[in-house]
Amino acid sequence: MALLVIAAFAGLIGGALPFSIVPSAGCQTTKIPTRHPRFDAPFDAPPNARGTTTALASTTSEAPTSHGGVTKGDTKGANLLLTDLNISTGAGNTILKSINFRVDPKERWGIVGPNGCGKSTLLGAITGTVRIDGGDALVASKVRVGYLKQTAVSGSTRTVREEAASEMQDINDAKFLMDRLEERITNGDASEKTLNDLVSAQSRFEDVGGWTQDQDVDLVLKGLGFQPSDSDRLCSDFSGGWQMRIALARLLLSQPDLLLLDEPSNHLDSSARDWLATYLANYQGSILLVSHDVALLSKAVNSIAEVSGQTLIQYVSCDYEKYLSEKAFRAKSAMAEYERNMKEAARLQEFVDKFGASATKAASAQSRVKMIEKMRREGKLDPPPMGIVETRWKPSLVLPDPPKGIGEKLLVLKKASIGYGDGSPPILEGIDLVVNRGVKLILRGPNGAGKSTLLAALRGKLPLLAGERIENDRLRLGVFTQDLAQELDVSARAMDLVTDYARGGPDGDITISNQDARGVMGRLGLSDEKPLRKVGELSGGEKARVALSMFALKASNLLLLDEPSNHLDIECIEALGESLSNWGGKDGSIVVVSHDRAFCESVGFTHVGTVMDGALVIEERGLEERDWARYDIAGSASGGCDDVVQTAELTPEEKAEQERKRKLAFNAPKRMVKIEEMMAKAEIKIAEYDEQMMNFGSDAEKLVEITKKKKKEEDGVAKLMEEWESLEVIMAEMCAT
Repeated sequence: MALLVIAAFAGLIGGALPFSIVPSAGCQTTKIPTRHPRFDAPFDAPPNARGTTTALASTTSEAPTSHGGVTKGDTKGANLLLTDLNISTGAGNTILKSINFRVDPKERWGIVGPNGCGKSTLLGAITGTVRIDGGDALVASKVRVGYLKQTAVSGSTRTVREEAASEMQDINDAKFLMDRLEERITNGDASEKTLNDLVSAQSRFEDVGGWTQDQDVDLVLKGLGFQPSDSDRLCSDFSGGWQMRIALARLLLSQPDLLLLDEPSNHLDSSARDWLATYLANYQGSILLVSHDVALLSKAVNSIAEVSGQTLIQYVSCDYEKYLSEKAFRAKSAMAEYERNMKEAARLQEFVDKFGASATKAASAQSRVKMIEKMRREGKLDPPPMGIVETRWKPSLVLPDPPKGIGEKLLVLKKASIGYGDGSPPILEGIDLVVNRGVKLILRGPNGAGKSTLLAALRGKLPLLAGERIENDRLRLGVFTQDLAQELDVSARAMDLVTDYARGGPDGDITISNQDARGVMGRLGLSDEKPLRKVGELSGGEKARVALSMFALKASNLLLLDEPSNHLDIECIEALGESLSNWGGKDGSIVVVSHDRAFCESVGFTHVGTVMDGALVIEERGLEERDWARYDIAGSASGGCDDVVQTAELTPEEKAEQERKRKLAFNAPKRMVKIEEMMAKAEIKIAEYDEQMMNFGSDAEKLVEITKKKKKEEDGVAKLMEEWESLEVIMAEMCAT
């Protein structure tokens, strides 16, 4: 490619090349890295060229320097190094204490923990947006940091393609230099240096992927759910959720060395979530991923750090499933060791108390006192850290019973045309929908088909373009949307918002007390002084719990939920799903839009509505595997194991066997985690038996008894391992089908 371009310019200036194509001694011949090339612009550097990022790390200790909020310094070979990090609120409440953490190149960490524990605060400390009270958060000097916040909206007036490619800095810088050199040659500068510089610039452009830039942009945009026709549309044409996707595409395409993501799967459908998980799993840089999305964490990261008890508990080289079992194992092991140490200290102390005053045994007693003091100095008598052994408190949610006596039909749409009335065609036409009592309806369909638009029309927030919306005179709507938390008044106290909402409006209940509000909020984890805080002082997850408290305190007979699991942590999602599954009976109805499979499967839907091609089709049935495969798996750009295509006709027996294996494979991850937990418990027992055998070495009868118990546990572990391995084989077979 470089030879062709130079030859073309040689022809342009009307003569043969006066030099060899081999670069001269003055040319840079250092191999440019293929992922994140660095170079100093020889001349006319573009306005956004970052010369400081080309500096190599010094072999001596570096003085920390600030770069756009990020503090750079000597990280001892890591991409990120946190040392004795302490962070507190303005009121002096400790959020994180004595955090020591390093992220090496190519490590992908999932950051987990309940809402409000400090996960986003940790990312803010790294990027310099959160004040650090003590310690250091250092990024290596040559490492670029990319950060996507929960509320990162593009807001650009560029086209989608232009915005997505705008931070591909290496390519953009290389292209700028190449264009300037070509312009110089066109204007008559055919010096050997200029032509050699062009060869170098073209080589750099190729090394950084310049010739495949368009394909790379298309791949990421497609993976995040954009259609080819969207590329040339203005970013401002898209909703906030889609602008979040544009911001995510821009960040991924910039390929930073250290990628910081805060709940990136919010606003993504299942196809985009699956694609993102695969993309991150193959990412060549380092990742810190804050997420409550179990499926994303399970696939994308290779280590877990849990924020708990103001500290960071690290599980190196553990995926999410292994983290769960390892956490349980650590907790039991830590408690077992602590109890053994306390028991030993008590035994020693008993000897001291009994014989301390004895003339003949005083020396032995004093020796035992020293043994106890040594155990105390070594921390063996300190309880295990709460972050390791704590039993995670789980939120609960109880929705008020729906008012009775409403009649059969709650809400009706007749021949409804639904759209935004901006001159564009309706998104949905001829919609006939009757929501009867006792219905639990899930709306499914391709991305952008109009599911949330239909929900807005049902809610009455979006006027119909044609047709009728008829609601029962006694209808009481309860609404919970993915954006509700972002719409809260940040200057108001959390509890005031909850009580005002419950008491206000034509359906308000003026008997709702502050104590009622605090009760609901407390069960969702907003306890102590948090209900009295201003909303702006709460974390994103805590704001979502405030919105959920508002939703949960007001009695309704029709609940409309649009992507309710966004911004909620795993425990709150489970609590909401369980509450909805038990709510309503024959008096209340639910309509839900959601891409969260675990949440949807917990609700127990009675009807499935398919929104596609401007129409709505409703079936009286529960969710089935095909509902997920149809829109999420088959449409995924991930090429993952879920992309199963039936290529040959199977016999009934083969179909039955395949279905059996499919069910086993579907449930295998949960079962494998359970097996690992059972094996961990058994290993603890085996270790205890080993210790007992040492203590009873001279008691043959006792040894036989303990040996039998140990053998039973070992046999159990062997059987569990066989089951675990068989499940692994089945999963591999299904992936290969």
